[in-house]
Amino acid sequence: MTDKFASPNGWLAFFLALISGAVFPLAFAPFDWWPFALFSIATFWWLITDKTPKKAFRLGWAYGFGVFIAGVSWVYVSINTFGNASPTLAVILTIVFAAILALFYSLLGWAMQRFFSKYSLISRVLLFSIIWVGLDIARGSGFVSFPWLYAGYSQTEAIMQGLAGFLGVHGVTLFVVILSCLLAEVVSTKGYGQQRRFLLPILVVLLIPFIATLHMFSKEANKEQTLTLALVQPNVDQHIKWDRRYFSDIMYGLFEQTEPYWGADLVVWPEGGIPSFENNVPGIMAELEEKAKDSGTNFITGIPMYEPDNREVYYSGVRLLGDENQAYHKQQLVPFGEYIPFTELLRGAIDFFDLPMSSFTPGDSAQEPLRTQKAALVPAICYEIAFSGLIQSLGEKSQDQFTAILTISNDTWFGDSWGPLQHFQIAQMRAIETGLPVIRGTNNGLTAVIASNGRVMEQIPRFERKVLAGAYLLDNKPTWFLQYGYWTLLVLVIVLLGVAFGLRRYT
Repeated sequence: MTDKFASPNGWLAFFLALISGAVFPLAFAPFDWWPFALFSIATFWWLITDKTPKKAFRLGWAYGFGVFIAGVSWVYVSINTFGNASPTLAVILTIVFAAILALFYSLLGWAMQRFFSKYSLISRVLLFSIIWVGLDIARGSGFVSFPWLYAGYSQTEAIMQGLAGFLGVHGVTLFVVILSCLLAEVVSTKGYGQQRRFLLPILVVLLIPFIATLHMFSKEANKEQTLTLALVQPNVDQHIKWDRRYFSDIMYGLFEQTEPYWGADLVVWPEGGIPSFENNVPGIMAELEEKAKDSGTNFITGIPMYEPDNREVYYSGVRLLGDENQAYHKQQLVPFGEYIPFTELLRGAIDFFDLPMSSFTPGDSAQEPLRTQKAALVPAICYEIAFSGLIQSLGEKSQDQFTAILTISNDTWFGDSWGPLQHFQIAQMRAIETGLPVIRGTNNGLTAVIASNGRVMEQIPRFERKVLAGAYLLDNKPTWFLQYGYWTLLVLVIVLLGVAFGLRRYT
């Protein structure tokens, strides 16, 4: 007799995998029901444990499709509303997008049952968790570059958040997955005597992040700075943003909103705040520079820039005017939004593949933070805030002075959906990982100031034309992760792999 409750087969198993995947996004913003991540992953683990590789592949796909069709279906808004695709085509493209991403979980299920099904329980739990994290990293890299819905983000305001300061979001994910598998084993194992053997591992998995979180909240700041900020949220409709007929009205509105705040330490306009190439508006840039210098303000705006001698090479950029004239070019571009893979095949197929400003060039990876007299600013243009390694590497370069992460965005593309709220949660995690505050300026929300522990100090409502202004006492609590990045996680993974293969025959 087995001491386990067997998981179902056939269509019932497929349906349960789909549903358990679909509840996974409820662990993230805007709901933040973080136990749903544990339940979802535990169910997936239970469903594939006794399956053949072929069945585990199918169940993995069902699970992944549930995750992405529920969690990132907001891409429909940009495809339909701004890409001018018909509702039917937009639905089809959204489904295809989710179906492709689901293959990462198919690979996870297949690999576990193809290579490790005969290993001991502790080995399988560790290997499942490590492969999960590895596939997350792969999904956020290269051609795919979609670092969304990592399980670690569910802990932004939960019990394991402190781990991010040591291991980054992927390290948090590792612990979340291990805990989920152990809980699944407790629930699916018959008999209290058998269940008790999981208590010690569960306590260890909970105790480590608890201590890390205590350390995060008890740590003293090594630098403090009061900054007067004015974050301008113009709430410009995306349909008219790049329409030349509205350019003057947009600029007049921005200048009008900003006028009372010259004299602040930092005035911020959002991503693409000036909807024109910098090279084409020298008069506006000169006026802004004059206002910034005369008032002692450092002024920042998002603005596209092209190479003076080659208009075919252009960047999504940030311009800093004030103490010095500095620029940053976006390094991590959005696939299909800011550059089109397989351009010759897809360009012109539908309007979505020909959106305004969709052929950017990535910026140089050797760029430095932007610097003012009061602060070094780690720039992150929109999507870049989702790449923890990029933020860590830029933040590490600025530890000689007070540092803040400065992120500007234009989430208008995704309307009143979950997407911008998930994006904001990601920004909170960057603060926790690095121990640096986040200054976030957007076109229509969420515009906010986030403390170094990830807590929101102040924000203004979405879809309002407003300015977030005030004096904020910000601090730096540099973390282990900020100093060493993912090297610590790599060492931990190597150790766990050694344990997993060393105990593969242990029962």
